[in-house]
Amino acid sequence: MKNSIIVFIVFCILMSISVAFADVIMPDMDPDKHGARFTYYYKPSASDLRLAPIMSKLEIHNDNENNVWLEVTISTPSRVMDAIHYFENHEKGFNQAGYIGGLELQFSIDGKDYEVSSLNYSPNYNQNNDNWNGIFETEYLSELHIDSYIKAKARYVGADENGNSRYSDWSNEEVINEKIDFKASDWAKKEIEEADKLKLIPNALKNADLTKSITREEFAGVSVKAYEALTGNIASLPTSNPFKDTQNQDVLKAFKLGITTGTSDTTFEPDKLLNREQAATMLTRTYKKATVKGWTITSDDKFPLEYTKTNTFADDINISPWAKDSVYFMNANGIINGVGDNKFAPKNITSAEEAVGYANATREQAIIIATRMVKNLK
Repeated sequence: MKNSIIVFIVFCILMSISVAFADVIMPDMDPDKHGARFTYYYKPSASDLRLAPIMSKLEIHNDNENNVWLEVTISTPSRVMDAIHYFENHEKGFNQAGYIGGLELQFSIDGKDYEVSSLNYSPNYNQNNDNWNGIFETEYLSELHIDSYIKAKARYVGADENGNSRYSDWSNEEVINEKIDFKASDWAKKEIEEADKLKLIPNALKNADLTKSITREEFAGVSVKAYEALTGNIASLPTSNPFKDTQNQDVLKAFKLGITTGTSDTTFEPDKLLNREQAATMLTRTYKKATVKGWTITSDDKFPLEYTKTNTFADDINISPWAKDSVYFMNANGIINGVGDNKFAPKNITSAEEAVGYANATREQAIIIATRMVKNLK
């Protein structure tokens, strides 16, 4: 009798655990439709359907009849997709959380007031059940021209569980054809304008003083732009963010690519300034990720660089061992040069150098070496 009671109690406990987990663990319901994702160990809620989409590309298109329209590439966060699938399959369905019924784009043409247009799948995109992922386009826009200056962001539209209109947060804003008078040194302006034509300047730097030192976050943006230019691919976000001190999309894309790492498991220090040897190393990783099959940051030692060293800098002793290959690879390919007197200035050595930022990489230097890498090594 006693044993029967114990067995019954254990059975009840196990049943309670299984019920609890059934309410918490939600498996990926259809990975073939939208790519492999991590499983989310939480119960989706209606608030997940308010999360913003991610816009990775904005373009202007026209046809032979002079019709002009906007086209955008949208990615839906996996958490939103999981919530959509969960509520579609849940017994209470839409009555519990409502639904996402479409996408709309808010945009400004040549600095004028913002307008809104619904978005539909581009006929040139094979949808293949990619609900809310892919290439979308607006209706024809009479005031739009192929070289118009455009700012745009997107959001989901739908209804809540009571049938009232509901909108998600706005996505990141994309900008094209911005007319900019870059704040750069005279010697740098020609290459900066070239970088802009190659779409290598992140939006965050377009109106910044480019003579100032560049931060880790800003350089992540430059590196991602260089990767996209070298490969023709759009960098994607990781499924989760390990950092507590930044949610910047360029940082997270660069981290996923292996171009950069955190300063700890949970910190990135986005505002920390970057020195010249660090810049050379990050861009070399960018090049390897874009061109070397199988390269990862953890397997970097298995993929040595091939180049002919043409010079040894006078301050070679100050270049960190982990950076030397990258520095001389970039130098041999005409991408990064010294600072005079055959010195490279890899990092600040003295407090006086630190005070004046002697070896800090500047924003204009970062953009220019990224431009040279794309031109010389693509």
